Amino acid sequence: MRYKCLIFDVDGTLLNFSSAYLCAQQAVAKALGIEFSREFIQTDEKLSWELWDEFGLSRVEDEAVQANYHILYDAYLRKHFASIAQAFGVKPETDAALGAYYSELSSSHETMEADTLEVYRQLCGQYILAIATNGLGRVQHSRLADFLPMTAALFVSEEIGCIKPSGTFFERITDVLGCAPHECLMVGDSLSSDIAGAKNAGMAACWYDRKSKGERSQAAADYRISRLRELLKIL
Repeated sequence: MRYKCLIFDVDGTLLNFSSAYLCAQQAVAKALGIEFSREFIQTDEKLSWELWDEFGLSRVEDEAVQANYHILYDAYLRKHFASIAQAFGVKPETDAALGAYYSELSSSHETMEADTLEVYRQLCGQYILAIATNGLGRVQHSRLADFLPMTAALFVSEEIGCIKPSGTFFERITDVLGCAPHECLMVGDSLSSDIAGAKNAGMAACWYDRKSKGERSQAAADYRISRLRELLKIL
């Protein structure tokens, strides 16, 4: 057996964040008293990209961002929702919007593919399965309820205190699982967080390239798949 431990990312790999975010957008609009419309979506997305860069959240390789990510993310969301309210001329009910956002995300269980859970179940018993995600514990534990019975350990950045691709994050994985880095395969959709983090930690990495972008990167993955089921052939 080539690998002992398989480590899976969550959003964009096991679970469909795009559909979850759409539902969260609707919940935020309702909390702010704004009609959910194409205009709302466009305004939300424009502000999201602008503020994401403003708060440095795209610089995941920055150690300061890695260590303070969740503080920055909370500040980002609060300004994001306040800015949306301002754009539509309504009262900035930021706490209500934040609560609605997290509540909707927590209830989202849609997988990336129809057979994602089936493939994960096939791997259970053959390998030590773990999940590693940048996110909040109260959100991700709930969303992963279907996967957790088959999972040896769940690593959530908020609970660890830093995010992927931090070396500390990946060291925690190997320490808890009792696996050497070369015995681990990280499967994820993010070249900067999943693939770069795993490779820097001495792990093998499989890029889940769902949209078949085929991009080149210095953090080149050992494998590239466009469907999770392809992982069965690799292993």
